[in-house]
Amino acid sequence: MRTVRIAGIQMSVSPSKKDNLPRILDHIRQGDCDFMLFPEMSLTGYHGEFNEERTREAWKQIAAACRQSYVTAIIGTGAIIEGRPCIQSRIYSDEGQLLGTHEKIVPTEDDRKWCRPGEELRVFQHKGITFGCLIGNDLWVAPGYGPYPDPRLSLQLAKKGAQIIFHSISSGVDRKYAAYYEANLALRALEGNMYIATANAVTDKGQLNVSSGVMSPKGDWLVQSSRADEQRYTCDLEIE
Repeated sequence: MRTVRIAGIQMSVSPSKKDNLPRILDHIRQGDCDFMLFPEMSLTGYHGEFNEERTREAWKQIAAACRQSYVTAIIGTGAIIEGRPCIQSRIYSDEGQLLGTHEKIVPTEDDRKWCRPGEELRVFQHKGITFGCLIGNDLWVAPGYGPYPDPRLSLQLAKKGAQIIFHSISSGVDRKYAAYYEANLALRALEGNMYIATANAVTDKGQLNVSSGVMSPKGDWLVQSSRADEQRYTCDLEIE
Protein backbone atom coordinates (compact mmCIF):
# COMPACT_ATOMS: atom_id res chain seq x y z
CA MET A 1 0.00 0.00 0.00
CA ARG A 2 1.11 3.53 -0.73
CA THR A 3 -0.16 6.56 1.21
CA VAL A 4 -0.90 9.61 -0.92
CA ARG A 5 -1.99 12.94 0.53
CA ILE A 6 -4.58 14.86 -1.52
CA ALA A 7 -5.34 18.55 -0.97
CA GLY A 8 -8.37 20.19 -2.56
CA ILE A 9 -8.80 23.94 -2.86
CA GLN A 10 -12.36 25.28 -2.76
CA MET A 11 -11.84 28.89 -3.85
CA SER A 12 -13.63 31.79 -5.47
CA VAL A 13 -12.60 32.34 -9.08
CA SER A 14 -12.29 35.84 -10.48
CA PRO A 15 -12.65 36.61 -14.21
CA SER A 16 -9.09 38.01 -13.94
CA LYS A 17 -5.89 35.98 -13.93
CA LYS A 18 -4.28 38.81 -11.95
CA ASP A 19 -6.54 37.93 -9.03
CA ASN A 20 -6.41 34.14 -9.34
CA LEU A 21 -2.72 33.46 -9.99
CA PRO A 22 -1.27 34.83 -6.71
CA ARG A 23 -3.80 32.86 -4.69
CA ILE A 24 -3.06 29.64 -6.60
CA LEU A 25 0.67 30.16 -6.05
CA ASP A 26 0.13 30.79 -2.31
CA HIS A 27 -1.73 27.49 -1.96
CA ILE A 28 0.95 25.55 -3.83
CA ARG A 29 3.70 27.12 -1.72
CA GLN A 30 1.99 25.90 1.44
CA GLY A 31 2.83 22.38 0.24
CA ASP A 32 2.14 19.54 2.69
CA CYS A 33 0.56 17.22 0.11
CA ASP A 34 1.42 15.02 -2.86
CA PHE A 35 -1.40 16.21 -5.15
CA MET A 36 -3.25 19.53 -5.06
CA LEU A 37 -6.51 19.98 -6.98
CA PHE A 38 -7.98 23.33 -8.05
CA PRO A 39 -11.46 24.18 -9.45
CA GLU A 40 -12.48 24.39 -13.10
CA MET A 41 -10.99 27.44 -14.91
CA SER A 42 -9.49 28.61 -11.60
CA LEU A 43 -6.56 30.36 -13.28
CA THR A 44 -8.07 32.26 -16.20
CA GLY A 45 -11.66 32.65 -15.01
CA TYR A 46 -14.64 30.92 -16.63
CA HIS A 47 -14.62 32.51 -20.09
CA GLY A 48 -12.78 32.35 -23.42
CA GLU A 49 -11.41 35.92 -23.42
CA PHE A 50 -8.08 35.19 -21.71
CA ASN A 51 -4.75 36.32 -23.13
CA GLU A 52 -2.83 33.30 -24.42
CA GLU A 53 0.66 34.75 -23.92
CA ARG A 54 0.02 35.85 -20.34
CA THR A 55 -1.64 32.53 -19.57
CA ARG A 56 1.47 30.69 -20.74
CA GLU A 57 3.59 32.90 -18.49
CA ALA A 58 1.31 32.02 -15.56
CA TRP A 59 1.78 28.31 -16.31
CA LYS A 60 5.55 28.78 -15.99
CA GLN A 61 5.13 30.38 -12.57
CA ILE A 62 2.89 27.52 -11.45
CA ALA A 63 5.41 24.94 -12.68
CA ALA A 64 8.18 26.67 -10.72
CA ALA A 65 6.07 26.78 -7.54
CA CYS A 66 5.31 23.06 -7.86
CA ARG A 67 9.02 22.29 -8.16
CA GLN A 68 9.91 24.47 -5.18
CA SER A 69 7.19 23.00 -2.96
CA TYR A 70 7.37 19.36 -4.13
CA VAL A 71 3.67 19.42 -5.04
CA THR A 72 1.92 17.97 -8.08
CA ALA A 73 -0.89 20.38 -8.98
CA ILE A 74 -3.97 19.93 -11.16
CA ILE A 75 -4.82 23.42 -12.39
CA GLY A 76 -8.08 24.49 -14.02
CA THR A 77 -7.34 26.85 -16.90
CA GLY A 78 -8.36 28.04 -20.29
CA ALA A 79 -6.09 27.03 -23.16
CA ILE A 80 -5.96 27.64 -26.91
CA ILE A 81 -5.84 24.55 -29.14
CA GLU A 82 -5.86 24.90 -32.90
CA GLY A 83 -6.95 28.50 -32.58
CA ARG A 84 -9.95 27.92 -30.29
CA PRO A 85 -10.32 28.14 -26.50
CA CYS A 86 -10.92 24.97 -24.50
CA ILE A 87 -11.51 24.19 -20.82
CA GLN A 88 -8.48 22.33 -19.53
CA SER A 89 -6.98 20.63 -16.48
CA ARG A 90 -3.22 21.00 -16.57
CA ILE A 91 -1.02 18.72 -14.44
CA TYR A 92 2.36 19.98 -13.22
CA SER A 93 4.55 17.51 -11.33
CA ASP A 94 6.57 18.08 -8.18
CA GLU A 95 9.57 18.39 -10.52
CA GLY A 96 7.94 21.30 -12.36
CA GLN A 97 7.26 19.25 -15.49
CA LEU A 98 4.00 19.12 -17.43
CA LEU A 99 2.67 15.57 -16.95
CA GLY A 100 -0.19 16.13 -19.37
CA THR A 101 -3.56 17.78 -19.89
CA HIS A 102 -7.23 16.92 -20.03
CA GLU A 103 -9.63 18.98 -22.14
CA LYS A 104 -13.31 19.01 -21.14
CA ILE A 105 -14.94 16.37 -23.35
CA VAL A 106 -18.59 17.08 -22.47
CA PRO A 107 -18.93 20.87 -22.28
CA THR A 108 -22.38 22.27 -21.68
CA GLU A 109 -24.27 24.03 -24.44
CA ASP A 110 -23.28 27.39 -22.94
CA ASP A 111 -19.63 26.26 -22.89
CA ARG A 112 -19.85 25.27 -26.55
CA LYS A 113 -20.70 28.83 -27.54
CA TRP A 114 -17.03 29.68 -27.00
CA CYS A 115 -14.99 26.50 -26.39
CA ARG A 116 -14.10 23.40 -28.34
CA PRO A 117 -14.68 19.96 -26.78
CA GLY A 118 -11.77 17.73 -25.87
CA GLU A 119 -11.25 14.58 -27.88
CA GLU A 120 -9.02 12.25 -25.84
CA LEU A 121 -9.48 10.58 -22.45
CA ARG A 122 -6.06 10.07 -20.86
CA VAL A 123 -4.65 8.39 -17.78
CA PHE A 124 -1.44 9.42 -16.04
CA GLN A 125 1.06 7.69 -13.77
CA HIS A 126 2.89 9.53 -11.03
CA LYS A 127 4.06 8.80 -7.48
CA GLY A 128 3.10 5.16 -7.89
CA ILE A 129 -0.56 5.76 -8.76
CA THR A 130 -2.63 5.84 -11.93
CA PHE A 131 -5.16 8.66 -12.22
CA GLY A 132 -7.37 10.56 -14.61
CA CYS A 133 -8.94 14.01 -14.72
CA LEU A 134 -12.52 15.08 -15.44
CA ILE A 135 -14.01 18.56 -15.56
CA GLY A 136 -17.52 19.46 -14.42
CA ASN A 137 -20.10 18.01 -16.79
CA ASP A 138 -17.63 15.33 -17.96
CA LEU A 139 -18.63 13.31 -14.90
CA TRP A 140 -22.37 13.81 -14.55
CA VAL A 141 -23.66 14.87 -18.00
CA ALA A 142 -26.44 16.80 -16.28
CA PRO A 143 -29.94 16.73 -17.77
CA GLY A 144 -30.65 20.02 -19.50
CA TYR A 145 -26.97 20.83 -19.99
CA GLY A 146 -26.42 19.31 -23.40
CA PRO A 147 -28.20 16.69 -25.52
CA TYR A 148 -25.38 14.16 -25.25
CA PRO A 149 -25.34 10.42 -24.75
CA ASP A 150 -23.54 9.77 -21.47
CA PRO A 151 -20.06 8.46 -22.41
CA ARG A 152 -19.52 7.17 -18.82
CA LEU A 153 -16.06 8.76 -18.75
CA SER A 154 -15.48 7.78 -15.12
CA LEU A 155 -16.03 4.11 -15.96
CA GLN A 156 -13.81 4.44 -19.02
CA LEU A 157 -11.03 5.79 -16.79
CA ALA A 158 -11.53 2.93 -14.33
CA LYS A 159 -11.17 0.43 -17.17
CA LYS A 160 -7.95 2.19 -18.16
CA GLY A 161 -6.62 1.51 -14.65
CA ALA A 162 -7.31 4.82 -12.90
CA GLN A 163 -7.30 4.56 -9.10
CA ILE A 164 -8.22 8.22 -8.55
CA ILE A 165 -10.15 10.77 -10.60
CA PHE A 166 -9.36 14.43 -9.99
CA HIS A 167 -12.61 16.27 -10.74
CA SER A 168 -12.38 20.06 -11.15
CA ILE A 169 -15.77 21.77 -10.86
CA SER A 170 -17.55 25.09 -11.21
CA SER A 171 -21.09 23.85 -10.57
CA GLY A 172 -22.89 26.93 -9.28
CA VAL A 173 -25.72 27.04 -6.74
CA ASP A 174 -28.85 25.68 -8.46
CA ARG A 175 -30.24 23.36 -5.78
CA LYS A 176 -32.28 21.34 -8.30
CA TYR A 177 -29.06 19.56 -9.23
CA ALA A 178 -27.65 18.98 -5.74
CA ALA A 179 -29.02 15.45 -5.20
CA TYR A 180 -28.16 14.42 -8.75
CA TYR A 181 -24.57 15.65 -8.52
CA GLU A 182 -23.84 14.05 -5.17
CA ALA A 183 -25.47 10.73 -6.08
CA ASN A 184 -23.49 10.67 -9.31
CA LEU A 185 -20.21 11.15 -7.45
CA ALA A 186 -21.03 8.33 -5.04
CA LEU A 187 -22.33 5.85 -7.62
CA ARG A 188 -19.58 6.49 -10.16
CA ALA A 189 -16.90 6.02 -7.50
CA LEU A 190 -18.62 2.77 -6.49
CA GLU A 191 -19.01 1.61 -10.09
CA GLY A 192 -15.36 2.25 -10.91
CA ASN A 193 -14.04 1.07 -7.51
CA MET A 194 -11.91 4.21 -7.24
CA TYR A 195 -11.57 7.47 -5.37
CA ILE A 196 -12.95 10.73 -6.77
CA ALA A 197 -11.43 13.95 -5.44
CA THR A 198 -13.34 17.15 -6.17
CA ALA A 199 -12.61 20.88 -5.94
CA ASN A 200 -15.44 23.33 -6.60
CA ALA A 201 -15.44 27.07 -7.25
CA VAL A 202 -17.07 29.21 -4.54
CA THR A 203 -19.58 31.89 -5.50
CA ASP A 204 -21.15 34.71 -3.51
CA LYS A 205 -24.61 33.76 -4.85
CA GLY A 206 -25.27 31.08 -2.25
CA GLN A 207 -24.29 27.58 -1.16
CA LEU A 208 -22.75 25.31 -3.78
CA ASN A 209 -24.84 22.44 -5.11
CA VAL A 210 -22.04 19.92 -4.63
CA SER A 211 -19.23 19.72 -2.10
CA SER A 212 -15.51 19.67 -2.51
CA GLY A 213 -13.98 16.58 -0.95
CA VAL A 214 -12.99 12.95 -1.54
CA MET A 215 -15.45 10.16 -2.32
CA SER A 216 -14.32 6.61 -1.48
CA PRO A 217 -14.59 3.52 -3.73
CA LYS A 218 -17.51 2.50 -1.49
CA GLY A 219 -19.42 5.66 -2.38
CA ASP A 220 -18.89 7.43 0.96
CA TRP A 221 -17.38 10.85 1.64
CA LEU A 222 -13.97 10.49 3.32
CA VAL A 223 -13.75 14.25 3.70
CA GLN A 224 -16.40 16.77 2.71
CA SER A 225 -16.13 20.54 2.74
CA SER A 226 -19.08 22.76 3.57
CA ARG A 227 -20.86 24.22 0.56
CA ALA A 228 -19.98 27.81 1.40
CA ASP A 229 -16.78 29.83 1.84
CA GLU A 230 -13.26 29.18 0.68
CA GLN A 231 -11.70 26.08 2.21
CA ARG A 232 -8.78 23.72 1.84
CA TYR A 233 -9.13 20.04 2.74
CA THR A 234 -6.53 17.29 2.99
CA CYS A 235 -7.07 13.53 2.86
CA ASP A 236 -4.60 10.65 3.14
CA LEU A 237 -5.42 7.75 0.83
CA GLU A 238 -3.95 4.26 0.93
CA ILE A 239 -3.54 3.08 -2.66
CA GLU A 240 -2.63 -0.47 -3.61
